[in-house]
Amino acid sequence: MKLSLYLTTPGSRFWAAQSPLAMPEAIALAARLGYDGVEVMPRDAGDPDPAELRALTARQGIEVMAIATGYIAVEHGLTFSDPDPLVRRRATDAVRSCVDAARLAEAPVVSVGVVRGKLRGDVTREEALSWLAACLCDCGHHAAAQGVRLAVEPVNRYEAGLVHTVEEALDLVESVGLPSVGIQVDTFHMNIEERSPAEAVLRAGPHLAHVHFADSNRRAPGWGHVDFGPIASALREAGYAGAVGLEIDLDPDVESAARAGLEFARRILEGS
Repeated sequence: MKLSLYLTTPGSRFWAAQSPLAMPEAIALAARLGYDGVEVMPRDAGDPDPAELRALTARQGIEVMAIATGYIAVEHGLTFSDPDPLVRRRATDAVRSCVDAARLAEAPVVSVGVVRGKLRGDVTREEALSWLAACLCDCGHHAAAQGVRLAVEPVNRYEAGLVHTVEEALDLVESVGLPSVGIQVDTFHMNIEERSPAEAVLRAGPHLAHVHFADSNRRAPGWGHVDFGPIASALREAGYAGAVGLEIDLDPDVESAARAGLEFARRILEGS
């Protein structure tokens, strides 16, 4: 399994993985520490430019592992479960733009997390799920045409109104019925929502498209109380061969957090 460092574009309003480093500097740091790649939360479509992003990583000998879509909700307030069909259309178009960016950056995955939105009092869960599935279907067809896979991330109840567990994500992904739409698991969210994170990984099975490691406090793995050993064993048992991204609070500073997380993740994934 390859390891990637999750980076936000400086100035991003997304609360996790905030970095003061300019993107070229952050990419160079990730390469120097020994990461196989990076994944990026843009601030907007084209920021950073995906071709330039790929060139930056290529010069450092690493890859772009994933493009994140969270900015669509965080920066612009657009979600797949908004009752306004024009807002849902704009959210869908924005995710399709992320797919295009991933193709240009040669990233295999686009993660789909908080862009699903939160439930409003005047919207039923069934309505919201139907809108979410329709948007995912649209984006999934576009992703298939671009050779990219969408990864639907179960997100904890405090950050999203729908799809909190792997079981719920499986129901959604299977209702969409496209090989280009899979599941992303994140240990921070699983620590809140899953009875057994390891069992959830095994349940995701062949649908597993991407993985995030972060500890219970969203800090580097090993700096909280998540038991990563069984999760790593489950990933090996499931035959997962994709990337494991560290989406972590980069405290007390970017380098020390990124180094500690990498060393811990590499050790636990190798079973040592």
